Amino acid sequence: MKLITKQLLFLFLLNLVLAFVIKGVTSHYGIKNNKMAFDHAIWIFTDEIGDDSWRPMKLAYEHWIESEGQSLLYSDLLLTQKVKFQYPPTALLLTQLMERNDIDLLSFTTATTFIFLFLMMAGMMGTALYWLEKYKTPPLSTTEKVTTGVLLVFLLFTFYPAVKAGTLGQIQVWLNAFFAIAILCFITGYETAAGILLGLMASIKPQYALFVIWGLLRGNRRLVIAMIVTGLLGLLLGMREFGFAMYMDYLRGLSFLAQHGESYYSNQSFNGLAGRFFSIKYPDLFNNLKWRGYYFPPYNKWIFLFTQITSIAILLISLMKTKSKSIESKLADFLLMGLGATLASPIAWEHHYGILFPIFVCVWLILWFGNSPFKSSWIKAAFVIFYLVAANVFPFAKFVAESYFNILQSYLLMAASGLFFILLLIKHPRKDTISA
Repeated sequence: MKLITKQLLFLFLLNLVLAFVIKGVTSHYGIKNNKMAFDHAIWIFTDEIGDDSWRPMKLAYEHWIESEGQSLLYSDLLLTQKVKFQYPPTALLLTQLMERNDIDLLSFTTATTFIFLFLMMAGMMGTALYWLEKYKTPPLSTTEKVTTGVLLVFLLFTFYPAVKAGTLGQIQVWLNAFFAIAILCFITGYETAAGILLGLMASIKPQYALFVIWGLLRGNRRLVIAMIVTGLLGLLLGMREFGFAMYMDYLRGLSFLAQHGESYYSNQSFNGLAGRFFSIKYPDLFNNLKWRGYYFPPYNKWIFLFTQITSIAILLISLMKTKSKSIESKLADFLLMGLGATLASPIAWEHHYGILFPIFVCVWLILWFGNSPFKSSWIKAAFVIFYLVAANVFPFAKFVAESYFNILQSYLLMAASGLFFILLLIKHPRKDTISA
């Protein structure tokens, strides 16, 4: 058995053992809602996948139709009724396509979830094989390649944020796949294709448009042009259908979300961390454990300030160029921007961290099979710990919800921040080990 398969098998078994230990502890103490990633994986194949993204999009589109195209959706639904429709108008083009062609919503979400999970896996497998060939590691036989692919599939389906997005029926599954394939395109030199994929991501979640600034600072013209053309095409199509005023109204919606955020524990952002801190004194206003579908926390200047400071710091660090010319630094630079766009968001639900899986795979390849100077046992041990924390759900963290220890509820945020720091070290090595 080659080193790569040994490592993947070890990580899979270690993660599975931890998951069953957590399951045993939570079951012993009668903690409800203790489904682990493995439960969600089984759910994807045996039960009905949800419509978490598509239901509010359908509701918003139907409201727009009923208003005969006169409604400003974000003022009418998000700001007034607190309906959590938070996607840009461009995303409604998908809902429009389904409605006009009488496509069943649940059938659509089920089919696309499987398709994009497969595409995500294909992107990661391609990246792994390309990297191993790039560094001339001992060649893998066909059987070993298949085994590596199977183990990566097992790891994906035991990675909680990724499978949680799947069972919810989240459009995040699409974004995870786009990002995984964009990584492969980027490292193999197909920057135009990477830009198209990033442009599609930005059309659904605008924070990924920051890759345009990232690309401009690095002179990646093909990536930037492809992103802008893709984004503009979606924008113009959306404006043709829903009007310019709808996009201006969307900016009002974004401003509202930035000022209020979410304090519910599944929001694994710095905004959510600050909101849970205030939930100790004001539990009714900053709900920690109870999901309230038509409610947002009140504006708090301290939470808003903390969110802005952390977001600006993360984005500045992500956009900063590196002097290193190594392929490891170049890849880490790309990954850092992708992760930074999520960490800087005021609302980052658990399933939004599905993009962590391809990032973890890439960092694993760098640390064990690259020429990065950061190959110490401490860095590798920290990487494994961050992976195990990010891959699992810890229901007993709810026990500290009413104390100042509720910072522990942000364990996924901490794991993502730890991975962000490792990427930063790889991006800015103290000395290069690879010539330009």
